[in-house]
Amino acid sequence: MHELSDALKSIWRFAKWVRIESQLSKKLSQFLSLKRDDTDHMTTTFEKKIKMLQGKFFSSFSQADVNNISDSFISLTISSNSRISKNEMKRVIRQIKVNKALNISEISNKALQANLTELISVLMSLFNVCVIHKYHSKQFKKTQTIVLCKSKKSDYIDLKTYRLIVLLVIMSKALESIMIKRLSDITETHHMLLNAQMRARCKRFVILTLNLLVNQVHIMWDCKIKYVIFMLNLNVVKAFDWVLHIRLLHTLKMRRTSSYIVEWACSFLKNRETSLIFNEQMSTMREINADTSQESFISLIFFLFFNASLIEKCKALKIKIEVLNFVDDINILVYDRFIEEICKTLSKTHDVCAKWAWTHDTTFASEKYELTHFTRKSRKFDMMTSIQIESSVIKSKSDVQVLEIQLNMKLQWDAHLQQIEVSHVTRMLTLSHLEVFTWEAIFTKAKQVYSAVMRSENAFKASI
Repeated sequence: MHELSDALKSIWRFAKWVRIESQLSKKLSQFLSLKRDDTDHMTTTFEKKIKMLQGKFFSSFSQADVNNISDSFISLTISSNSRISKNEMKRVIRQIKVNKALNISEISNKALQANLTELISVLMSLFNVCVIHKYHSKQFKKTQTIVLCKSKKSDYIDLKTYRLIVLLVIMSKALESIMIKRLSDITETHHMLLNAQMRARCKRFVILTLNLLVNQVHIMWDCKIKYVIFMLNLNVVKAFDWVLHIRLLHTLKMRRTSSYIVEWACSFLKNRETSLIFNEQMSTMREINADTSQESFISLIFFLFFNASLIEKCKALKIKIEVLNFVDDINILVYDRFIEEICKTLSKTHDVCAKWAWTHDTTFASEKYELTHFTRKSRKFDMMTSIQIESSVIKSKSDVQVLEIQLNMKLQWDAHLQQIEVSHVTRMLTLSHLEVFTWEAIFTKAKQVYSAVMRSENAFKASI
């Protein structure tokens, strides 16, 4: 903590520690036995644990129906210059964050930035060869994946209590950043995605998404016809782990993405390899064929393309429905005068989602769906309504969390303010402990953290 207090830039690392790490219980130094579920036997050896983890996180078996994929309906692609300039290289390398964990190449981000003048010509030639030949180097595809415990779990025997952190090769990050910028520019210029799709796009972040949601509710409320509004939040199982590559590439083609980007993406997705780091031991390399890493920013925009057809299919129903898509977070707003009609609409919409999932190798976890309602006159409607989706009965809640904001049925902010108060007390307590048990010099940094980070977090989304 003393080192963090010395440098001004390090204050953000300090703030992250206050916000997250300081509130977590101490991690286990040794992982216990593992099992897949309650009916499974305990696994104790490292080799068997790795096999179980690989089966959970990197399973590539697909049952998707891909018979309707055809290139005969693909329009002319958008042409664009493929050559990478020196300015692009400088921008990308300078924007890379330093002091990150070393990856399999053992080349640090800081070293690459320090030697940028000497290396820029070599890197530019290398990346241009990759783009011109639509090839992503095999060495760029090798990653290391660290298995970590999820926070605030009581039992770490179940595989569901673990998550992955992927260490990407620095060269791959740089080339990806260039391709992301190009794909994003083409997407916005030629309107290749829907307005309802947010994140990984220019000026389409959390605040805009929430403002759009709240404004839509108010517009419906202000109509002469008094509508009741229900919102169904869909939960996608392993959204980034099970992206069907053949569908993703076909979608990119159908939306007229430049051919060199599509062909490079095909090479980028193929023959990826990773080794698992678990309990301070490393496994051998294993090929993964059905994974787009959530640590890779290009995966976010890829996923928007991947599920764009789902949003279009829902909107094509031409019923009283609005859809908001924040990467893998899909919220369906349905409005009507009668709750019975809303239930029918939600059921019909979910049938469309289920058919889409079957052709895209995607699974929706209906037991994790959340249903809530928005109305100014709760006595006028039966707010205890529930809907049957597949084998799950989903009961309506009076408030729900959407993108870290607690929304209640009247769009009042009592629940969200309570959430802020609880987190604020915990963080203030952490800062108070730091004042007592560390050097006095850290007090000024703690004050700066409060002013720059904690206070701004409390005010975040206040404009909604």
